[in-house]
Amino acid sequence: MLLPSSPHSLCLDRFSLTDLDMDLVPSWSIIQAVTTVLPKSHLELIEQLEIISVTFRGSSCSNFAYLKLFLLNVWEDGQKFLNETWPKCVQLALEMPVLFPSGCLLPLTQNAPIQQYTTRQVACLVIHQFLCTLDRPSWMQDDGSPDFHIWFGDEQPHPNAVHAYLYALFTYFDRIAADSPTSSHSISFMLRSSALPPIDSPSRGFAKFTIHERSTPEMIPSLLGLPSGACVISANKYIGFGRTGTQEEMHVGSTPEACPAVLITQPLADGEVMVVRGAESMIEMEGYGREAKLGAVLKKSSWDWRARTMLFMDALELDSFETEAGLSVPDLFPGNVDRELMKAYTAFSSYQPLIAVNPSAARYTEVVTGLWGCRAFGGNKEIKTVIQWCAASLAGVPLAFVCEAKEVEFLANLRVFVDQAEKGKWTVSDVFDLLRAVLPEGEEAKSCLSYIVRRLDSPAED
Repeated sequence: MLLPSSPHSLCLDRFSLTDLDMDLVPSWSIIQAVTTVLPKSHLELIEQLEIISVTFRGSSCSNFAYLKLFLLNVWEDGQKFLNETWPKCVQLALEMPVLFPSGCLLPLTQNAPIQQYTTRQVACLVIHQFLCTLDRPSWMQDDGSPDFHIWFGDEQPHPNAVHAYLYALFTYFDRIAADSPTSSHSISFMLRSSALPPIDSPSRGFAKFTIHERSTPEMIPSLLGLPSGACVISANKYIGFGRTGTQEEMHVGSTPEACPAVLITQPLADGEVMVVRGAESMIEMEGYGREAKLGAVLKKSSWDWRARTMLFMDALELDSFETEAGLSVPDLFPGNVDRELMKAYTAFSSYQPLIAVNPSAARYTEVVTGLWGCRAFGGNKEIKTVIQWCAASLAGVPLAFVCEAKEVEFLANLRVFVDQAEKGKWTVSDVFDLLRAVLPEGEEAKSCLSYIVRRLDSPAED
């Protein structure tokens, strides 16, 4: 992807901002002309954003009504932001030609699966995502966004979620202005694929499984796998941020340093996951969807974020099968169980290439997960949970399972399943072979936890 600092990035000078006598001028000359005039009010800042938008896109990307409301009525001490924070952010944004001398960002591929950017480079990209100066990657869908303009307009389907994302972003701006990012700490972005180890080993038992009941969904540091574990991000194959309060959006929106991942990550294939390591969250969030909202602002340096690991893994989209399949369970359609096991194992074993790059690293102390792929994607809670535990056991990492307390029946069945698996010393092959053999139309498919317990407690049962 061509960056606006590249000499090959050109645009029309629609507002005669430069003295260049040519049809197309370097995009960088426009950015310099606009941003070097520091705004004295929030309205002047928004006017600059509109100028950039019209120059780069031919029309305004937003009416900026929500951003204006946020700046005028929500963000504390807005004049301090204009006088102290924003000038330093602009200075960092204008370092792009030095920070990215090639003038482009390359996508992650299987031939080049790891990219590391310093926190200064990441901050530069995040500021440009706010300025909306970056091109849309060629693979991005029409409803995707490389920048934050989706948070600026007045039509917000989930305004409380967007309020939280903007709060995280402006908190981040304040912090990078107060303590300028350096080149000594980096954030890594990794595209991971792998092959499954043998499942049929009679000695491969289950890893530790811990259940954490919560009264309401929440995104807090103690549930992110810190300091040396990892956390599952229930991703779309087009990873990134948004404005509807999904689990993925909440994780990325609260963590501005993770947002540039959308610029280098192509849609995930069935055998791929995306791993972001070292990105710091600015806020806590609670709720989900329409109930998603800002919880608390995290104190700087209250947690060690250097090894914070985000595992972006997309589950199968099974919601479209609801009417077509009738009473069947699409999780069990041919190939689906194997696909999900491979996806989860690929994520949970992603510490392996990290150790290869950094010998001081280690396998994850735990992987925090939950009902992956079981909300909008329509996955079966019991089947998805069994698959994740099998995958974690193959990867040799403990699983910390977070679930809302209102899932009373599911949690009761899960506790029995885990207890019996530990007492009976079941192996992964015992359980996975049974799961794979369940027919999607059978009664066993709807209560696979109880079915597996009955079969393994009474092996002679037909």
